[in-house]
Amino acid sequence: MARWADAADDTDALGGRVRAVLGAGPRGPVGADLAAQGPHLLIEGPPGSGRTELLRAVVASLAAAERPDRLGIVLVDGRGGPGAGGGHGEGLRVCTDVPHVTTHLSAHDPVRMREFAQSLSAELKRRAELLGRSDFAEWHSGRELSGRMVAQRTATARGGVQAEAAAGHGAGDLDSPPSSTMRLRPGAARRQTEAAAPPLPRLVVVVDDLDALVSPALGSTGRPAAGSVMRALEAVAREGERLGVHLVTASGPCPRTAETEPARRATLRVTLDTPAPGPDEPAPGRGSLTCADGRVTPLQGGRVTGRIPRTATLRPTVVPLEWHRMGDPPARRPVRELGNGPTDLALLASALERAAREVSAVEVPSLL
Repeated sequence: MARWADAADDTDALGGRVRAVLGAGPRGPVGADLAAQGPHLLIEGPPGSGRTELLRAVVASLAAAERPDRLGIVLVDGRGGPGAGGGHGEGLRVCTDVPHVTTHLSAHDPVRMREFAQSLSAELKRRAELLGRSDFAEWHSGRELSGRMVAQRTATARGGVQAEAAAGHGAGDLDSPPSSTMRLRPGAARRQTEAAAPPLPRLVVVVDDLDALVSPALGSTGRPAAGSVMRALEAVAREGERLGVHLVTASGPCPRTAETEPARRATLRVTLDTPAPGPDEPAPGRGSLTCADGRVTPLQGGRVTGRIPRTATLRPTVVPLEWHRMGDPPARRPVRELGNGPTDLALLASALERAAREVSAVEVPSLL
């Protein structure tokens, strides 16, 4: 809640903070600001390199940095179906307990995929009409200024009682006729309604396996509707920066995906290495972050779905030792997680839910 309060007072994050810690680098945490450095982030890597887990870490980090009524997150599992997404076999579904997540789409249902594409396109159109010629930051800056400005009185109140009443109710919204009756101007009700309306939040669309939407597999149930989802995502890539909508996508080394708008317009890129066995070899999530200015930072991506072990197999034991094995080196007993503890993501989601209730955050509407 302290971090959310700090974001609300940050003049550089008008409308919502979209900062994520991706992992650890040589000099500490490595982060990305989608508003200042983005607008979009692309994670590239071969199968098994940790793309899905890094997306989960990005969702967790974005949610920890901003209130759920100032930031909405939409999840799209490109592969769809059970067992998709790698890792623990649940893709991005494990992130749905985070209160910022408004929509989760699994790309195996063509009806829901078309509904999602239409809703996302309608949301972009709504934002464009609301912002007019302003961009997202300018629009929120105007709201901030209009909320602090006090309109001058156009009529002088007569008598001390009328003057006090006019000052207490906001003289800019009151007519002060010669009689003691005060009437609200016609525009006052409209302005009060606008002030009560929730501000336009930032929206982050997180897509796992963009390749499966660009080149859906033959026989895939979502193949007929994949094109409509891609067209909506391409519109986000083109227009999202002005409208406060960001893309975070993951893909493999696919030439067709590299030619799409989400890939070409990604100013932030994480390139993951191929993992290899051995203590000195790259682990899943090892790679580098490349910014728009060409600066490259090596990093180890965060892991948020590892279960916290409550018990381990390293306990004192006594085993019989045969005399002819006396010269053999001792067998090393591996430490294994028994899987009966919560994940870091689950603990964070629970804390976010409690904090959202404490600050009475209004839920961002779902796209489906």
